[in-house]
Amino acid sequence: MVKITNITDRVLYRRTPSGQVLCWDAGETRDVESKRLIEELDRSNGFKITTGVNETNVGAGVKTGVRKPKSSSKPTKSKSKPKKEVKSKVQEKVDKALKKPKGLKKSKRAD
Repeated sequence: MVKITNITDRVLYRRTPSGQVLCWDAGETRDVESKRLIEELDRSNGFKITTGVNETNVGAGVKTGVRKPKSSSKPTKSKSKPKKEVKSKVQEKVDKALKKPKGLKKSKRAD
């Protein structure tokens, strides 16, 4: 089994000897077993053929400082503070007009 990668920036199609059509998206890798198809793709310049394990990508090393996954049962905490409401001048005048005066009314008559 060989891994074949499409190294072009477009979709490429190839037909296997059994009649199946394989479709490679840009940068996609597929496993191919057919010797005839491998030879055909080796001659074309749009594919990269890799056999076995790629030595450069083996092992990730020791992971340090890895965060624990959040529990799905806890809701997330909101980090944003509630915004203060800013009243417009028109709204302030309406509120002032609707406000009832406190205390007794003074008479307007002058004696």
